[in-house]
Amino acid sequence: MKAVHFGAGKIGRGFIADLLHETGYEIVFVDVNEPLLRELNEYHNYYLYVIEENYRRKEIDKVSALSPIRDVEEVARAIVDADIVTTAVLADNFPKIAGNLAAGLKARIDVGKSKVNVIPCENALLCGDMLKRELLNTGKITEEELSEIAAIPNTAVDRMVFGCDRDNRDGIDIGVDYELVVEANKLVVPEEEPIKGATYTANLQKYLERKLYTINGGHAWSGYIAHTMGFEIIQDYFAKDENVDLTKSVMREISALLEKKWGFSHEEMMGYIDFAVNRFLTPGITDTISRISRAPIRKLGATDRLAGPAVQCAEYGLPNDLLTKGVAAAFLFDVKEDEQSVELLEYVKDHGIEAAVTRYTGIPKRTETFDKIIAHYKQLTGK
Repeated sequence: MKAVHFGAGKIGRGFIADLLHETGYEIVFVDVNEPLLRELNEYHNYYLYVIEENYRRKEIDKVSALSPIRDVEEVARAIVDADIVTTAVLADNFPKIAGNLAAGLKARIDVGKSKVNVIPCENALLCGDMLKRELLNTGKITEEELSEIAAIPNTAVDRMVFGCDRDNRDGIDIGVDYELVVEANKLVVPEEEPIKGATYTANLQKYLERKLYTINGGHAWSGYIAHTMGFEIIQDYFAKDENVDLTKSVMREISALLEKKWGFSHEEMMGYIDFAVNRFLTPGITDTISRISRAPIRKLGATDRLAGPAVQCAEYGLPNDLLTKGVAAAFLFDVKEDEQSVELLEYVKDHGIEAAVTRYTGIPKRTETFDKIIAHYKQLTGK
């Protein structure tokens, strides 16, 4: 079996290609990184190192690489011959790969090839729909042709990956845990599983919310709370057991919501919380709070990782005391290099915290959730 994978970065090689390799595919990478292309074509393999297993080395072989700029015709031919196409390029880069991908899919039609799964593996909401739009925007393939030749599901993805230089090669350190969730009903054959190790579902939304609220929300919450405690490195915050317990407690608030809303079992969610927290406790990793907490305005959005679950917990009659404290702490995130932090603090200074909470979270005044946020803010500021 043959796979064409767009994006030979850390997620591409360290996550998606790892699963493709385990499934039995030979992999053709498409990427613009010329030194990496030369290395992949010279050795036809690369190495992953599993962090939790004392950096056990894992070989990914039967690989080659093409340039989307230099090898345009070869990329199209590879797509014609492919049994699956995947991407890990960041969704913002879809316009850059759409031309090559559309040309290859059109060429499949021209030679009478069968419909193929094109699975974008990006950390973006509804990334499959995004990729479809960009393919149509190229003008190289019509909507009817695209539906005829490609099945493009949405996905949810998560794995820790870090670049490393081991064995004098460009390697990647990977976490043992991961999540790749695929919309089964949008595959060529919904009953088949084209990538081993993935989860296939008819209800992607519940998995998207679980990741956004539990992992992304728990990470952001921890960063904002840690910032109010004076920490600069998130691992220093997690070095204290009481802080790990605190983060698990807010995740349990989120878990109660997801169990009630989507029907996840309690045992399943407790396991997922351990999966999420273990990411934060991975040895040898250092991350700044200014980075993980950046862009607070986006993260305070009405449907995003903090305000979203806080409001929904209230709607379901569930506790949200810790979630509302995290929302309040986000309004105290003071990093001069972060444009959103500067805007947020200036708005609070000019208009007051009550106006700011409604403006940036959409939570109306005179609601219990709003009042809790204000109370937490006053407690955190001592005002």
